[in-house]
Amino acid sequence: MDIETLNSRFSHAGYVTFKEGPEGFPIALITTPHATAAISVYGAHLLSYTFASDENDLLFLSEKAIFKEGTPIRGGVPICWPWFGPDPEGKGRSDHGLARTRMWSVVSSYLLKDQECSISFELSDSPETYVLWPHRFRLILKVTVGKSLTMELTTQNRGDSTFEITQALHTYFTVGDITQTKITGLEGFTYIDKTDESREKKEDTPIIIEAETDRVYPTDGGDIAIQDSALKREIHIVSEGSRTAVVWNPWIRVCEQKADLAMEDYKKMICVETANIGSDIISVQPRASYTIKAVYSLEE
Repeated sequence: MDIETLNSRFSHAGYVTFKEGPEGFPIALITTPHATAAISVYGAHLLSYTFASDENDLLFLSEKAIFKEGTPIRGGVPICWPWFGPDPEGKGRSDHGLARTRMWSVVSSYLLKDQECSISFELSDSPETYVLWPHRFRLILKVTVGKSLTMELTTQNRGDSTFEITQALHTYFTVGDITQTKITGLEGFTYIDKTDESREKKEDTPIIIEAETDRVYPTDGGDIAIQDSALKREIHIVSEGSRTAVVWNPWIRVCEQKADLAMEDYKKMICVETANIGSDIISVQPRASYTIKAVYSLEE
């Protein structure tokens, strides 16, 4: 759908407009009294979210991010679906599934009470996706821009047999200085340390990032907080439909290896991902649906 048609069907004066982004990708720009957001229709990828009360973007987007068909965008909120991580069947399919490297469709935008705004995107099965993942589906992302940021990802099974998925909202948060950042809310959980041969370890204190970090935690969806002393703010994450959280920072070595990361980007970001991964596999029955939801808010 071209920019003119998107604006004709889904814009709201002063709140929602569409423009052409890098490589011609359509970008939805949302402005409310509470926050502003930019969302790429490619990947239904939230690129930026800035609260009116804070000049710093909630999200980290790499300055070296690649905007190209078939390539994931580095930063913001990539959608990992219908699998997380490497191809679970070892068929050579791309990491983190097919949703983040497809053009989605805009299906609705609404002005809500309290001067908030929501916009929804969808991705459905096609001959191309069926070759990669042989199931009939409809995937819907609803983003609500307001006093908090709400993201709801709904999987609909449109086929006649049950399918299984893993998934994540792979959220990259901006921090002022990773060495002045700690994460609370996961104390007391036993996690899987993927940088240490997937050994199980116990988390007894707030998380401090001092090296490459890739951890999978069980979670009850309660409040996880990113305490950022450098930017003098605290980001809160509450989830529904998610029983795992991933904490990831690439540190120095990975930044050196990735063409879409600058050398010192690890200092500026932390991923705390709302997910269903590992043993937390979701079965979706025929004609049924499953929703994962994350709410992000800011405390200064």
